[in-house]
Amino acid sequence: MLCRIQKMLCVMLVALLLVSTFTPALAKSRVKAYISTGTHVYKKPSSDSASRYISANTRVYVSGCSGSYYQVQNAKGTVTGYVRKGCVSTVKGGSSGSSSTKKSGTSWKSKVVKKNWFLTGNSVLKKGGYGYIYDIDTGIYLRIKRMGGHNHADVEPATWADTSKLLKIAGGKFSWKSHAVILKVGNTYVACAINTMPHGDQTIRNNGYDGQFCLHMCGSICHGSGESNSNHQYNITRAYNWAHR
Repeated sequence: MLCRIQKMLCVMLVALLLVSTFTPALAKSRVKAYISTGTHVYKKPSSDSASRYISANTRVYVSGCSGSYYQVQNAKGTVTGYVRKGCVSTVKGGSSGSSSTKKSGTSWKSKVVKKNWFLTGNSVLKKGGYGYIYDIDTGIYLRIKRMGGHNHADVEPATWADTSKLLKIAGGKFSWKSHAVILKVGNTYVACAINTMPHGDQTIRNNGYDGQFCLHMCGSICHGSGESNSNHQYNITRAYNWAHR
């Protein structure tokens, strides 16, 4: 009886969390939905767990929630995984309705290029300039400012809202983990990688972010070691391949 009550409470919670986009008529034992942007489905509700890519418009069934993730299943309920909340919609080809994904259209994907940092990459986003990064796993855009950096770009979230978006990309906790992103400056799109950990100096004092984070391109190196970071280089390639698959 207790298990049945817990299951009913979980279903009710899912329905409440999805009220802005998921109709009450669908809030039964499971909620039929679609992946709104290509992302990863994780074995556990953590981006550190094993995962596989799942493409946009894939039909899933929301069966629960855990933190910033929805628990989703296939039609038969034989496969269960976790997807970030910003990547689920009740409408095929739709969006989650989250403000962090309103700019998640990806018609520009064919324009994405790789750039060597020490040849042409350094000049894409000039010091003091602003641009956008798009996280390929969550579909989240945020605006950034480049404050400096010689071996790679040292950047900051432009506003409090952008810091909030960066935290969502990080899965709720800033870390040194590498994330595959696309840098957009004007009509230029470059495959890049970032971490999300605030460190060092800052020039924006009212963005809720205490420091800067790193943005890497092909061939860029770390300030301290003077060596290339293999995780960042892997994610740069992953970002490029995502755009051109």
